[in-house]
Amino acid sequence: MINGFTLHDAATAPTASSKVLEGVQKAWGFVPNLHRVLAESPAAIEAYATLWGISEKTAFTPEERNIAYIAIIYENECTYCMAGHTNLSRVAKVEPDTIAAVREGRPIADPKLEALRRFAAKVTRDRGAVSEADVSAFKSAGYDNRAVLDVLVLAATKLISNYTNHLAQTPLDAFMKGAEWDPPGRLKPAA
Repeated sequence: MINGFTLHDAATAPTASSKVLEGVQKAWGFVPNLHRVLAESPAAIEAYATLWGISEKTAFTPEERNIAYIAIIYENECTYCMAGHTNLSRVAKVEPDTIAAVREGRPIADPKLEALRRFAAKVTRDRGAVSEADVSAFKSAGYDNRAVLDVLVLAATKLISNYTNHLAQTPLDAFMKGAEWDPPGRLKPAA
């Protein structure tokens, strides 16, 4: 890890963060390294945990949510989240060919899911400054204004995790074995 980040547990984290870590442990059976890093800041871990919970309330199915997450992660080039969401997508029964395509930044066969992949990627890449034509194409595939805004919820959730993992170079968790990923390498350091 870089920049002096610590992988906290309930004993080393600030008290407010410990409560979130205990909840994650109970829900997942372990505490992912991302949460252990986020625990340094009670506000950061609460924001992520809250957004994660809110993302479950979007209109998207688990399959759609995972496809959008992977598309966002691809654009943000987060190796940690790509490995994690690859395996979470498998648990959500997303087709292996679909997972592979989104991980590689290429179109997927299902037209509606492809519209979601493309729109989530574009929103992320263009920081929300998408065109009326982009929104129209997304809606023409069967989505609505709620889905447009729900993509922003997913993007905000991944912004916290993707950026945290870039800053801390969070090590992969054991459950991610076999889902490692090499990003396309488009991100360049700021001048």
